[in-house]
Amino acid sequence: MILRALIATLCLSFAASACAETTVSPDDQTNVSLDDQTNLGITIYNDNLALVRDSRSVMVPKGRSTLAIVDVSAQIQAETALLEGNGFEVLEQNFDFDLLTPQKLLEKAVGQTVRLYRENPATGAETVETATILSTNGGTVLQIGDRIEVKGPMASLPGRLVFDQIPANLRARPTLSMDVESENKGRHDVTLNYLTGGLGWKADYVAYLNEGDDEIALQGWVTLTNHSGTSFNNAQVQLVAGSVNRVVQRAPRQMDRIRLSAAPESKSAGVSEEQLSEYHLYSLPLKTTVADKQTKQLVFLEAPKIKSRSVL
Repeated sequence: MILRALIATLCLSFAASACAETTVSPDDQTNVSLDDQTNLGITIYNDNLALVRDSRSVMVPKGRSTLAIVDVSAQIQAETALLEGNGFEVLEQNFDFDLLTPQKLLEKAVGQTVRLYRENPATGAETVETATILSTNGGTVLQIGDRIEVKGPMASLPGRLVFDQIPANLRARPTLSMDVESENKGRHDVTLNYLTGGLGWKADYVAYLNEGDDEIALQGWVTLTNHSGTSFNNAQVQLVAGSVNRVVQRAPRQMDRIRLSAAPESKSAGVSEEQLSEYHLYSLPLKTTVADKQTKQLVFLEAPKIKSRSVL
């Protein structure tokens, strides 16, 4: 089955590269944002599962470096991630899902010094002190000079805290970091494949019977839901009907590389259908954007004049 083979392929690839050890300086990190995205395809299965193929253009430095691929799904199954591309080798990967919030920033800064700005309520004059964050359990404990100040939740902090930098392991958006080794510096077209939860679809049909009871106008809508934690912009969407068997088996000696078949670049309202064993694959004709925490409805089927008759 397609999905079973894909999972086995991805897991074997990850296991083969995870054995290598590497240390990368933060200065050798390349952020790969949505501005670098060249193509995006998502195949949505039943049972809260989807396959994402995210293509981006990446500048890979010479030697060992980190590619930080920003805005992947927050529900990515990181063990299935596979980066396709030539000219470099993937050594290690990390999924950074500890996202930036005021509380998280405080927690990650325990033991570090910050600048504390306070305003005199009478004069409006602002003073600044250097403080060390000692603890954030149930409140905030600060050491300021030779005194200790204990405050309640974040809203009760005394004044305004200013941090010099964001901790390296704290991300503003879900990020998949990959340590790679390249013999030469250059731009590469890469495709990140992974499975994720948080995406689903269903089909609904509405039939309108005319006054003569001899003709029906049938319209089908496909409803897409996205709770994955990220938006999928201008994506080619495919839908698979049928329950998916996610049992992982040993890979055969030879395994074909699984590729997401591209839907036709047609502007018609029709949806193409393919038979995949006991499954049905539907390709939406136009690219669409499925935003995070959004329900989107698209025309799936239109049959304006279907002959009918009443049966008593």
